Amino acid sequence: MYIVLALLAAVENIIPPVPADTAVALGAFLSHRGVTTLPLVFAVTWTANMLGAAGIYFAARRYGRRLFATPAGRRLLAPGAIAAIEREYLRFGVLGIFLGRFLPGIRAVVAPFAGLANLSPLRALIPMGLASAIWYGGVALVGSAIGANWSQIEALLRGLNLTLGAVALVLLVVIGIVVLVRRRQRGRQPLWGALRRAFREPTADPNRDPAVEAREAMQSAALLLLELAYAEDGFTPAERLEVEAHLRERWGLESRSAAAAAHPERSRLQSYRSRIVERFAHDRRLALVERLWQVAFAEGIDSAARSRLLVRATELLGLSAQDAAEVGAGLTGAEQ
Repeated sequence: MYIVLALLAAVENIIPPVPADTAVALGAFLSHRGVTTLPLVFAVTWTANMLGAAGIYFAARRYGRRLFATPAGRRLLAPGAIAAIEREYLRFGVLGIFLGRFLPGIRAVVAPFAGLANLSPLRALIPMGLASAIWYGGVALVGSAIGANWSQIEALLRGLNLTLGAVALVLLVVIGIVVLVRRRQRGRQPLWGALRRAFREPTADPNRDPAVEAREAMQSAALLLLELAYAEDGFTPAERLEVEAHLRERWGLESRSAAAAAHPERSRLQSYRSRIVERFAHDRRLALVERLWQVAFAEGIDSAARSRLLVRATELLGLSAQDAAEVGAGLTGAEQ
């Protein structure tokens, strides 16, 4: 254990990601299990860390400028990190060396910088030694305190796990309820579902038959017309049945006769209009109303019912009467 702690504390000066602090805390923790002793954990880690730092310091002082001028050296020690330490040293002097040993990411750069700056061993190693003593001493004390109170901490963790488990269970129940409620809400919004389906973009699959996609687009428009017929207050039950019969016969739509009495979305049409205008561009809304006109004119629906349907569809899609007139004129001219 002591050998591992010493190696980690020494190598941290060369490879900063090495978890020396965690190893020191673990060694101090194990002092209450009879594996280590706290004073020896501190002595071993501090001594190894300082030997590693001193070795890096003397090597950088003698060979560093040539080494770190090479591409490989710049990868080992970034020029930006050296510049940051140099600024702190110019601001704080020896205090900057001392404070730098407490900063993650900067700690490992302090020793090579001191060597590159040609600082004397006293001005370099004494502040580094004091900082390392404070740092490792603090880590060791924290690990020891955790080990001394581990039974209480373990009980606290068990209670925390039970609490978190109960919270997670409650969240799962809440999520399940929300999913069920949303599914029921979607079931009560057939008109909005038909709108979203009608606005759906064609797939980008080159293997799909364009004729199949065109029929699906027209079928979606037919479904939207049917939902509009049931959502429109001005339609009589007989007119709704007529529209439904024509659309179902041509497009194979499911019967909606049972919902003739009260459509769940009749009060939401205005809010739907705002959402449609916000989400879909004018050209997409115009293309959809063109498909609605094509379906309505091709189905043999009574002209009065057809006119009311198309007016309602134009209003719902946030289009003007002029847009509707231009669409109707274009389709009428094409038929002629």
